Amino acid sequence: MAANPPEAEDLRLRAAVESAPSGLLMVDSEGRIVLVNREVERLFGYPREELLGRRVEMLLPALVRERHVRFREEFAELPRVRAMGAGRDLYGLRKDGSTVPVEIGLTPVATPEGMFILSSIVDITSRKRADDRFRAAVESSPAGMIMVDRKGRILLVNREVERLFGYDRTELAGQNLLTLVPERFRDRHPAYQESFMAQPDARAMGAGRDLYGLRKDGTEVPIEIGLNPIETEDGLLVLASVVDISERKREEEARAELEGRLRQSQKMEAIGRLAGGIAHDFNNILGAIQGYAELLEGALPPGPLIDDLEELLQFVERGKTLVTRIQRFGERHETTRVPISLSAPVSEVLRFLRSSVGSRLDVDAQVDAATPQVLADPSAIHQVLMNLGMNAAQAVPDGGQIRIEVAPFYLADSQARLRPGMREGMHVMVCVRDSGPGIPPEVQSKIFEPFFTTKDPGKGTGLGLAIVDGIVREHEGVVELESEPGVGTTFRILLPAIDEPEAETTPSPSTPRGQGQRILLVDDEPSLVKIGQRRLETLGYNPAAAIGAKAGLELFRSDPDSFSAVISDYLMPGTNGLDFAKAVSAIRPGVPILLLTGFIDALPAETIAGAGIREILHKPTPLQELAEALARHVTSPAKS
Repeated sequence: MAANPPEAEDLRLRAAVESAPSGLLMVDSEGRIVLVNREVERLFGYPREELLGRRVEMLLPALVRERHVRFREEFAELPRVRAMGAGRDLYGLRKDGSTVPVEIGLTPVATPEGMFILSSIVDITSRKRADDRFRAAVESSPAGMIMVDRKGRILLVNREVERLFGYDRTELAGQNLLTLVPERFRDRHPAYQESFMAQPDARAMGAGRDLYGLRKDGTEVPIEIGLNPIETEDGLLVLASVVDISERKREEEARAELEGRLRQSQKMEAIGRLAGGIAHDFNNILGAIQGYAELLEGALPPGPLIDDLEELLQFVERGKTLVTRIQRFGERHETTRVPISLSAPVSEVLRFLRSSVGSRLDVDAQVDAATPQVLADPSAIHQVLMNLGMNAAQAVPDGGQIRIEVAPFYLADSQARLRPGMREGMHVMVCVRDSGPGIPPEVQSKIFEPFFTTKDPGKGTGLGLAIVDGIVREHEGVVELESEPGVGTTFRILLPAIDEPEAETTPSPSTPRGQGQRILLVDDEPSLVKIGQRRLETLGYNPAAAIGAKAGLELFRSDPDSFSAVISDYLMPGTNGLDFAKAVSAIRPGVPILLLTGFIDALPAETIAGAGIREILHKPTPLQELAEALARHVTSPAKS
């Protein structure tokens, strides 16, 4: 086959140059343009006649023309195939004055006429636009974006990273990622990094762990991190997505606090249900003790035995109050308060502690004579002091000191602000100190929680201090703990003081007596029926007793007009006292009915009236209270 003539090869070469998708532009050693193709004409907007013979710098923005001359001279000294402007953004200048982003490759071409430089010019407008969109997306991302290389060097950060960590991006570029890791985690971080690089895949970092970042100011911020490996020409890079979860943490803490309050509320309900279940039986026991003590008191001559019975009756009353307070523990109830001086309950508790601990403890009290009165429930305050005193005694089982101090204390406004619910003014301060081993710091915050106890199993209910805290709060006061291991523990109570009222002499009330009226007594507990009959006889009444509602209703139905009043227990098996009262009222409307109950829940007034009940008495009911209630409703003997 005959060789192609030179003219044909030249034509094919020209056709290839013209149809090339890239712009091709050749300059001589002085930078004058000697060749351009159709793409160069399109890209720069010049016809080739206006380009040929002109210096190539005419196609460059004015700011880079002087530098370009130096670049061209350096290339001429060491010509080789290479990309131009690596690492820099390059732009061409169009005839209309606009600029176009370009990518340029340089190829030296040796000819008999000398050295020429062939430039391959690619319009990267689309790519640049895509890059700009990518940058905008990265910059506007609500998550922090950090790109690092295999060695953990920071290559890229976005605006959110600057905001989150407080650094300018120029401060982070080239730094190791450990700059953003708190000191306490840095020793472990390289191992996590190596593990990821060994098996790179998109995943969350630190699953199951709390992660924190280190701000420039040294503070820590809780974060969540997602990792995405990216394969590039420069090797494996990792793009980390960093989310500030401070708000989520706050919400979680708030939710945890609410859940804690819910659990606390559930504990209160559990206490209420537990107390309600035992209240009936416990009050029955107290009722029997009270009843027999009152009978003995009335039969014995004045003397030490009478004094002992008085003490016994006081403890019955406190036992009644204790049950009531436990029942109220899960709910908010107003207590009955009167002006009292704390010297009396302190003396009683001191006497009890000394008699119970013997000589193994040094028990002392100091009450400032200038201490004002407080408005309080005497039994509740006695219970507070008794609980704290017994706790102190148990803290020093092998000997030590217990000291109770009472003194006036003026609570300044600045001090009141530190104690929620407290106000500036005169208070009474009560301190119960012991010389025991102290309470460990890690349990001090839990010491007032219900069911929490540091005692051995079977030696504590975990309710004592919780009840103390509840009582003090009900009295608009505060109880505080000070304890140091090896030194001892002090419980400090602050109660609002009141002005002391003028002393009034109240004569002892006389006990009203009956005139032989017949009274129906109904209870499900045989021992209470027995003692109840004797108490009614002591008061001058003629009791008829029945065990249980069914027997009581049969007895009443046999002769309803013979009864001047009916006394019934509330909680009885089968038919409760409320239903029993309704049945009695249906047989004989208007007969006075007194209902005894150990529960504190208030029955609606319309329910009480609808059942024909005249009055509700709380068990155990003192003889004087029972006598006065009967006197209010029993006016004359019934028909016999």
